[in-house]
Amino acid sequence: MKTLRFEGYGDDTFGEYGVTNKDYDNCASGTPIQCIVDCGSQGRVMVVGQYSRITCDNGCWMIGISKVEEDDFLPDWNYRYCRADMSYSPALRMDVPDDFRLIWFDDERKVGE
Repeated sequence: MKTLRFEGYGDDTFGEYGVTNKDYDNCASGTPIQCIVDCGSQGRVMVVGQYSRITCDNGCWMIGISKVEEDDFLPDWNYRYCRADMSYSPALRMDVPDDFRLIWFDDERKVGE
């Protein structure tokens, strides 16, 4: 098993910092940054990070998960929220099988693997 850790930085960067140390920057557009965690026959989930700016002075990251497609099953992986390195973001940790890949999207456009 590997433990992935998703969290946001600044107002535009969201990434996985537990194993891959990959992140993506949406230039503070406010659009969600999405990542499919794909473990083949062992399941897949969508992780979504979005910077929510309530006032002009500050904002915070929202992080959640969902199934990728309606017919998918939600894998019974260990998901948990905890403090992140930055005070304006929670961290989402999840234990996944060793054989995984991450597929990143910004505004419904694939931006990396």
